[in-house]
Amino acid sequence: MAKKKVDDPSTAQALALANKGIACDARGETVQALEHWQAASDYADQHLHGADIWYWIKSGLGAALLETGEFQKSIAVSQLALEWCAKIKQPLPSLTIAKCYFKLGDPAAAMPYAERAYHLKGDRISDWFEQAQWSQIQNYLHERRPS
Repeated sequence: MAKKKVDDPSTAQALALANKGIACDARGETVQALEHWQAASDYADQHLHGADIWYWIKSGLGAALLETGEFQKSIAVSQLALEWCAKIKQPLPSLTIAKCYFKLGDPAAAMPYAERAYHLKGDRISDWFEQAQWSQIQNYLHERRPS
């Protein structure tokens, strides 16, 4: 499949940096992935703030921070992309924030974000969570259903 050509040089540069992060993550190189995502984010902050790719990169950076155990920073960065991603029906920031809160031992704080992701993708989000966490989410969603 041919790659889509990006005409804007700033967007192309940010995308190239993010793609390095994606490649490292696919190889299980989480620290290197985070470095590339951070470089993409820094570049986007300088050249593309508020553009669609800026939000997409923040979403990816938040996920990379989760993978390296930087949960509080992951939550803060993912919050930046939360509404934009919801508008395009992408649950990554919601999933990232929910998982961070579970990792921090605060399942009550995780639930609203898990619910947001669930409303976007349904049961497909279950793969993101440990079985016990998924059971808690299902119970929370069941309790929230209108009678």
